[in-house]
Amino acid sequence: MHFAAALFALSTLTNPFCDDIAKLVEGGREPIPFQTLRDADFRPMLLGRGCFPGGVSYFCQQSMLPPEITRDGMASRIAACLPDSKIAVEKPPADVPRAVVSGSGLRFSLVETGADRAHVGRILRIEIAADR
Repeated sequence: MHFAAALFALSTLTNPFCDDIAKLVEGGREPIPFQTLRDADFRPMLLGRGCFPGGVSYFCQQSMLPPEITRDGMASRIAACLPDSKIAVEKPPADVPRAVVSGSGLRFSLVETGADRAHVGRILRIEIAADR
Protein backbone atom coordinates (compact mmCIF):
# COMPACT_ATOMS: atom_id res chain seq x y z
CA MET A 1 0.00 0.00 0.00
CA HIS A 2 1.28 3.46 -0.85
CA PHE A 3 2.38 5.43 2.23
CA ALA A 4 -0.02 8.34 1.56
CA ALA A 5 -2.93 5.92 1.10
CA ALA A 6 -2.02 4.17 4.36
CA LEU A 7 -1.83 7.51 6.18
CA PHE A 8 -5.18 8.51 4.67
CA ALA A 9 -6.74 5.22 5.84
CA LEU A 10 -5.30 5.69 9.33
CA SER A 11 -6.63 9.25 9.58
CA THR A 12 -10.15 8.06 8.81
CA LEU A 13 -10.01 5.65 11.76
CA THR A 14 -9.29 8.37 14.29
CA ASN A 15 -11.25 11.35 12.96
CA PRO A 16 -15.01 11.25 12.18
CA PHE A 17 -14.67 14.41 10.04
CA CYS A 18 -11.99 12.75 7.89
CA ASP A 19 -14.08 9.56 7.82
CA ASP A 20 -16.88 11.51 6.11
CA ILE A 21 -14.34 13.00 3.68
CA ALA A 22 -13.04 9.49 2.92
CA LYS A 23 -16.58 8.31 2.12
CA LEU A 24 -17.02 11.29 -0.20
CA VAL A 25 -13.72 10.44 -1.93
CA GLU A 26 -14.95 6.90 -2.60
CA GLY A 27 -18.34 8.17 -3.75
CA GLY A 28 -16.72 10.67 -6.09
CA ARG A 29 -15.02 7.82 -7.95
CA GLU A 30 -18.31 6.17 -8.94
CA PRO A 31 -19.47 6.37 -12.59
CA ILE A 32 -22.30 8.63 -11.39
CA PRO A 33 -20.60 10.51 -8.55
CA PHE A 34 -21.99 9.84 -5.09
CA GLN A 35 -24.83 7.59 -6.32
CA THR A 36 -24.27 4.93 -3.64
CA LEU A 37 -24.05 7.61 -0.94
CA ARG A 38 -27.26 9.27 -2.15
CA ASP A 39 -29.03 5.90 -2.20
CA ALA A 40 -27.92 5.31 1.40
CA ASP A 41 -29.08 8.84 2.40
CA PHE A 42 -25.53 9.65 3.55
CA ARG A 43 -25.30 13.11 5.15
CA PRO A 44 -21.67 14.01 5.88
CA MET A 45 -21.26 16.18 8.97
CA LEU A 46 -18.83 18.77 7.66
CA LEU A 47 -20.95 21.55 9.15
CA GLY A 48 -23.44 21.56 12.04
CA ARG A 49 -26.53 20.31 10.20
CA GLY A 50 -24.79 18.01 7.76
CA CYS A 51 -24.63 18.15 4.01
CA PHE A 52 -27.16 17.06 1.43
CA PRO A 53 -26.90 15.64 -2.09
CA GLY A 54 -28.00 17.65 -5.08
CA GLY A 55 -27.54 16.41 -8.63
CA VAL A 56 -24.03 14.96 -8.81
CA SER A 57 -22.67 17.11 -5.96
CA TYR A 58 -23.06 17.52 -2.22
CA PHE A 59 -23.88 20.85 -0.59
CA CYS A 60 -23.37 22.08 2.96
CA GLN A 61 -24.49 25.34 4.52
CA GLN A 62 -24.48 26.81 7.99
CA SER A 63 -25.58 30.25 9.13
CA MET A 64 -24.90 31.87 12.49
CA LEU A 65 -21.33 30.56 12.33
CA PRO A 66 -19.41 30.62 15.58
CA PRO A 67 -16.20 32.69 15.42
CA GLU A 68 -13.98 29.61 15.19
CA ILE A 69 -15.56 28.42 11.93
CA THR A 70 -14.26 30.33 8.92
CA ARG A 71 -13.90 29.63 5.22
CA ASP A 72 -10.12 29.39 5.40
CA GLY A 73 -10.11 27.35 8.60
CA MET A 74 -12.59 24.86 7.14
CA ALA A 75 -10.56 24.67 3.90
CA SER A 76 -7.48 23.76 5.96
CA ARG A 77 -9.42 21.19 7.95
CA ILE A 78 -10.69 19.53 4.74
CA ALA A 79 -7.21 19.62 3.19
CA ALA A 80 -5.76 17.87 6.24
CA CYS A 81 -7.96 14.85 5.39
CA LEU A 82 -6.74 14.60 1.78
CA PRO A 83 -3.16 13.38 1.28
CA ASP A 84 -2.72 15.17 -2.07
CA SER A 85 -4.71 18.34 -1.42
CA LYS A 86 -4.13 21.83 -2.77
CA ILE A 87 -5.85 25.00 -1.60
CA ALA A 88 -6.42 27.97 -3.88
CA VAL A 89 -8.43 31.16 -3.51
CA GLU A 90 -10.44 32.14 -6.57
CA LYS A 91 -12.33 35.36 -7.22
CA PRO A 92 -14.81 34.87 -10.04
CA PRO A 93 -15.96 38.08 -11.77
CA ALA A 94 -18.73 39.80 -9.78
CA ASP A 95 -18.63 37.12 -7.09
CA VAL A 96 -17.18 36.72 -3.62
CA PRO A 97 -13.81 35.00 -3.21
CA ARG A 98 -13.95 31.26 -2.68
CA ALA A 99 -11.46 28.83 -1.28
CA VAL A 100 -11.09 25.72 -3.41
CA VAL A 101 -9.65 22.53 -1.95
CA SER A 102 -8.84 19.89 -4.54
CA GLY A 103 -7.40 16.45 -3.99
CA SER A 104 -8.13 12.74 -4.17
CA GLY A 105 -10.51 13.35 -7.08
CA LEU A 106 -12.74 15.88 -5.30
CA ARG A 107 -13.19 19.63 -5.45
CA PHE A 108 -14.54 21.51 -2.41
CA SER A 109 -15.64 25.11 -3.11
CA LEU A 110 -16.12 27.17 0.04
CA VAL A 111 -17.80 30.60 0.13
CA GLU A 112 -18.37 32.71 3.23
CA THR A 113 -20.85 35.59 3.15
CA GLY A 114 -22.68 37.78 5.64
CA ALA A 115 -21.40 39.39 8.79
CA ASP A 116 -21.53 38.72 12.50
CA ARG A 117 -24.08 41.53 12.96
CA ALA A 118 -26.40 40.37 10.16
CA HIS A 119 -29.64 38.72 11.29
CA VAL A 120 -28.35 35.31 10.03
CA GLY A 121 -24.72 36.07 10.88
CA ARG A 122 -21.96 34.72 8.68
CA ILE A 123 -22.90 31.93 6.28
CA LEU A 124 -20.55 29.25 5.00
CA ARG A 125 -21.48 27.26 1.89
CA ILE A 126 -19.54 24.26 0.64
CA GLU A 127 -20.07 22.50 -2.68
CA ILE A 128 -18.42 19.10 -3.10
CA ALA A 129 -18.03 17.69 -6.60
CA ALA A 130 -16.00 15.05 -8.37
CA ASP A 131 -12.99 16.75 -9.96
CA ARG A 132 -12.96 15.21 -13.43
